[in-house]
Order: sequence, then structure tokens, then C-alpha cells
Amino acid sequence: MNDFKQVFSQSQQFLILQAYIDSQLSSDELMNFTLLETVDEIPVVFYSAGVMIIDPAIDLDQFTHVFFPITKLELQQNETNLTLILFDRKLQFQFSEVEETKQVAEDLIYLYSNRE
Repeated sequence: MNDFKQVFSQSQQFLILQAYIDSQLSSDELMNFTLLETVDEIPVVFYSAGVMIIDPAIDLDQFTHVFFPITKLELQQNETNLTLILFDRKLQFQFSEVEETKQVAEDLIYLYSNRE
């Protein structure tokens, strides 16, 4: 992950991550997903089937990810922090305002409650 952050600018990182996500999700899944970065700079994709935690590399072909189905996740909000609990793993997301944190939590709840 560190090499990925050091080699590519923030704009390039986003575009490369988007290319990887495009290669992993179906066309229907690509219509509604959210990409967030944890406080530890781990890219996390929320989409209808669950959560994909991406481990980027310098070469797109060397990217890997771990998938967690929707049934295995829990969200907790505390002020400007959002915590994603996956089995024994906790991922922290930090936002600048309480309202932004609430909105992201509501968006994720909506995403998972309106699955087809």
C-alpha cells in the first residue's frame, strides 16, 4: 500500500482504484457503490453484495482484495467516526463533521436495505 501512495498522486490513485473496481464489480453493482478510505488509508468499497477491502499495488494486475458479504458486517457511528466491524476486524473512518458522518452512515444503510 505504501508504494502505491508514494508513487501515484491522489488523482492517479483514485483513477487506478476506479479501474480496479470496474474490473471486479458487475455493471449493476457499478451503478451504486461507495469508495471510502479508512484512517489507515485502506480503500474500502461498499456495494450491494457487501464490502471489498482493496490492497493496491504499483501494478493493477497485482491488486488484491478481501470480500465480506453483507451478512457479516456491522456499522457503528460515534460523533465523526464510523466503525465497520467485520468478524474480528474493525475499520475506522474519520469525517470532518458529525453531519457528514451521519449522512455516510445513512447512505450505507440505504444501500444495504434496498438490495434487489
